[in-house]
Formats: sequence, structure tokens, C-alpha cells
Amino acid sequence: MEKQLERIGLVYHPDYNMDLGPHVFPARKYQMVYNLVKQDPKLADLYVHKPDPAKEKELALVHTREFLKDFFSLKLTERTQYSELPLTKQIVQSFVLAVGGTILSMELTKKYRFVYHIGGGFHHSMPDRAEGFCYLNDAAIAGKLFLKENPGKKVLFIDLDLHQGNGNSIVFQNEPNVFTFSMHQENLYPKKERSGMDIALDEGTDDKKYHDLLEGSLEKIHSSFQPDLIFYIAGADPFEGDSLGDLKLTFQGLRKRDKIVRDFALRVDAPVVILPAGGYAKDFHDTVTIHYNTIKVFAAD
Repeated sequence: MEKQLERIGLVYHPDYNMDLGPHVFPARKYQMVYNLVKQDPKLADLYVHKPDPAKEKELALVHTREFLKDFFSLKLTERTQYSELPLTKQIVQSFVLAVGGTILSMELTKKYRFVYHIGGGFHHSMPDRAEGFCYLNDAAIAGKLFLKENPGKKVLFIDLDLHQGNGNSIVFQNEPNVFTFSMHQENLYPKKERSGMDIALDEGTDDKKYHDLLEGSLEKIHSSFQPDLIFYIAGADPFEGDSLGDLKLTFQGLRKRDKIVRDFALRVDAPVVILPAGGYAKDFHDTVTIHYNTIKVFAAD
């Protein structure tokens, strides 16, 4: 790095907390993660940056005009219906803000080595359609904007959500300056796309096997690809208590996962945008704790 970066910055907006009723996606988790940060004496003084909504021209870096028209018009069509979410003004506002938050997080990597966005990671959204609780692909949009503003620079996506980051895989499939790496449960949603590297996990994968595969994969990537920016999709759903998956990572295993990514980023000297993505623990508070633990890992010296 040309200058000394501060350790970690946070990005958050209270309007991320969509009212979805009894929906399986726990949108209220963002407020609860934020509350835990503010109650933690080691984190409470961290400055929390508040984003503006993304501009439509930024959304158009990834999404088609037809999809965005349906989205903003609140129309349930073949382009929007597979989100599996309602389509309301509040939800539109929340997603557009979340994209703004990931863009701001990307920009803040000029100041911070790590930026944790308490929101975002909607990695299933495609250019022309919504999928899997994801209307707008915030990380893909921020990645495209980074490439536009920094010609020749390289971006690495480390996607450790339970589900493959199929949206990012599609968006960047023919982009030589982007490497998409996804490590996910194989026999599970979504329909798999081709990433730069895919590690398909069997049901029951435990901490040790997961960590060995992750460390080996990152070493292989590092041997041929030097990123200038990393997007880390830090899903909470590989957890052994998740209601949608069958991986068996413990709280301690997930913390070590985060440390492996943190130490890799320090080794390759690339700043990281960290996004919470999914998490559907049977005990909702476990999902919140896992996201909060990720912040603690990246804030630690």
C-alpha cells in the first residue's frame, strides 16, 4: 500500500431493515448487528458511514433497462418474481440503499484496509432478473464501478456463503480482471454457474475439511492472480445450525474462516469489502452473532 490505511470502517443505514413479516430472510438482522457493535466497548467508537442511494446509471452497470423498469415500477414479471420477496416501495428503497452502501464501502477502501458493510451481499441477482432474495447485485455493481474508475486493476470475489454466488459468476464470466471464487454446498440452490474457481462441498463438511480446502484454494488463486480489491461474501449460513443448509461449521470454525480470509488479504496486500450475505440459523440470534463475530475478527490486530 502506498499509504498507511486505518484498520476497519463500517457502513450502515437503518433503512436496510425491511419489514418482511414471517419471511425466512431475517432482514431485521442488520439493526441487531449494528446494536451489538455499538454495545461493544472495543467497537463502539468506530465511525459508521451512512450511504446515499445508488444512482440508476450505477445500477445499469450490471442490470438491464427492462429489469430496472419492472423493479422500480413494482411489477411482478418474469424478471422480478423469482426474488421470492415482496416488491414494495420500502423494499426497493432498501435495495437501492444497500447498493449505495456497497459502492461507498468500495470507495472507503482508499481509507481503510477493511470495510464491513452491515448490509448487502445479494449475490444471486442476475443482470436481467432477480433470484433468491436478491433484487440488485450490489457487489457486482460496485465491482464494475471499481473497474471503470481504475482501468487495469484486478478484483477478487471470495464467496463463502452456503450458496454459490451464481450472479457474480455470470456477470464476470468474461472479465479477465475479475476472479470469482465460490465455496458452497453442492446439492443445494442455485443452479450452478461457472466461476473462476468453484469448490463444491458435500453435506456434513466440518471445520477442518472446510479450512483445509479454503487455505489450499486461496493459495492456488494467489499463484496466478494478484487482486487490488477483494469482495468477501461472508455468509453466516455454512453454520451447523442453519435451517437451509447441511454444512457443519461451528461458531469457532466460522471465526477461523474469517481469519483465513483476513490473513490472506494482508498477505496479498489488498483491501477488503466484507458483506454479510445469507444466514438462516434456526435460532435467529446465532445468525446475528456470526455476522458480529466477523466484524470482530477483521477489527482485531
